[in-house]
Amino acid sequence: MLLAGAAFAAPAFVVPQGAIAADLPQRIVSINLCTDQLLLALDLKEQLAAVSFLARDQDLSVMWREAQQVPITQASLEGILTLQPDMVIAGAFGHSRLLGHIERLGIDVVRVADPVSLTDIRQTYLDVGARVGASEVAEQIAAEIDDLLGASARVSDVSALILSPGLLVHADGMLGSSVLTHAGYRNDSGGQTYLSLEQLALSPPDVLLIAERPNAAPSQAGKLFAHPALQHASRIKRVPPSALICGTTETARLAAALADDLRLEVGQ
Repeated sequence: MLLAGAAFAAPAFVVPQGAIAADLPQRIVSINLCTDQLLLALDLKEQLAAVSFLARDQDLSVMWREAQQVPITQASLEGILTLQPDMVIAGAFGHSRLLGHIERLGIDVVRVADPVSLTDIRQTYLDVGARVGASEVAEQIAAEIDDLLGASARVSDVSALILSPGLLVHADGMLGSSVLTHAGYRNDSGGQTYLSLEQLALSPPDVLLIAERPNAAPSQAGKLFAHPALQHASRIKRVPPSALICGTTETARLAAALADDLRLEVGQ
């Protein structure tokens, strides 16, 4: 699965003009972690027939509790058809052959682009909400995001990096970079999406935000976070990876919390 916020443009879908209740989907299946969370937040109740198994992973999904109440499915043709959906919602990339088969069977397929900025997040809720008949809830979520974010903080001289397992860096054009910018940090990625341990040790940021899964099995990628070169080079903060993998209300909440922390640190 692609990380949310990858730096490329994705096709948007178009909400039909003049859609009426009879045109709205009655059985929706989601096969993407990010669309799972969008639909769960929209509180579709029986309208949501199934989400992917990843929606129940509390390290990856901010809606994992809500996902316990919804059936799960694998991204397979047989599994999806068993659910008798009239709409399948997926990410903008991946599962192209599967989705092509589903479309040829006359089932509506909606592909949703991953947000790459905080502004994109609220608009994605609004677009998806309109498509599935949940505009009122989507507008409430958008208003909550607006309240959380308010005005962007003034950019400071404090440099920061968001680091995921494998030393993946949230560079410009990725969702995490938008979070840093809103909070007032200067993204120290230098446009790179991966940095070596040596690069981080020789030129560390002031603050290193580590997005590590707390319940993940031990791995070589995870062990890098405990390396002395990182532990002594920067101020380290832990951030929930679920707030950065997909653009959700929790992403906005993280940006707001980081902005508050930075204001306290620099006395703004």
